[in-house]
Amino acid sequence: MKKFKIITAIILVSILFLLIFIGDYFYTIVIDSSTDKSVITCQEKKEKEDHSKETKWFLNNKKELKMTSVTGFNLSGYQFLNDRSKKWIIVIHGYGSSARDMAYYIKKFYDLGYNVFAPDLIGFGKSEGNFISMGGYDSKDMRKWIDVLNEMYDKPDIALFGISMGAATVMNTIDENLTPNVKVFIEDSGYIDAKEELRYQLKKLYNLPYFPIIPLASITTRIKAGYYIGEINAENALIDNKLPALILHGDKDGFVPVDNAKKAYDLLLSNDKHIYISKDCKHVEGAKKDAMNYWASVNKFLTKYF
Repeated sequence: MKKFKIITAIILVSILFLLIFIGDYFYTIVIDSSTDKSVITCQEKKEKEDHSKETKWFLNNKKELKMTSVTGFNLSGYQFLNDRSKKWIIVIHGYGSSARDMAYYIKKFYDLGYNVFAPDLIGFGKSEGNFISMGGYDSKDMRKWIDVLNEMYDKPDIALFGISMGAATVMNTIDENLTPNVKVFIEDSGYIDAKEELRYQLKKLYNLPYFPIIPLASITTRIKAGYYIGEINAENALIDNKLPALILHGDKDGFVPVDNAKKAYDLLLSNDKHIYISKDCKHVEGAKKDAMNYWASVNKFLTKYF
């Protein structure tokens, strides 16, 4: 009997350690900001793009701002002042990226005549952070960045724009009791539910089931980063949204399925909603591969509502 109890205890402890290892392993792969994310970000083979001119312009024209995150980390953001307008576009980067990597988009909006602000999200670029927020804390930080711009420029008209995780950040930001000067939002290839996005990635990359891996990773995320993965869900924000919205996506997106765009559009109850799906485009590829139609849709939307 005593031997049986010992064996049972050993088995239970082994299972416990296995569960802890599984949760920690996937936390390290997905959420830990210090680890290589190429296995996730390099899923789709795309043509190499040369944005060296835009990057050089970014470096030569940026004016850095600093702010403290709701998490306590020190954050960096970059403003690009345009004498032609008092209106601002906030441009938010995606997973495994930074504001600098958004130089192409920033220059596009600048050339359209807008001032641009681009933050480095928690754990990316020059911003501090040992974890990735997936759009959760990022959306609360975005609300704080809006207050910074409001104080510096006397509450200018503001539009929100983001790609991928940045788009998820935008969709969560609209639920952060925004000031009335935030007029519109544009999201490109964003996921609505972080838990469902990770379920999709887990199946695609490893052919593994949702349970028990995502729940274990979520518990580990709560312990190490302070949030559950399931908390990052923009469904209610979209339903309650009153801002004019433009939804963008590529129909061949293998990173964030295009169904997210269709669902986001359907959840929006406002009549001032628009959607454009770029044909034969992979993840966030529409802005370059389908540039003429993509930017025509963006410009038409901003001209009408912003």
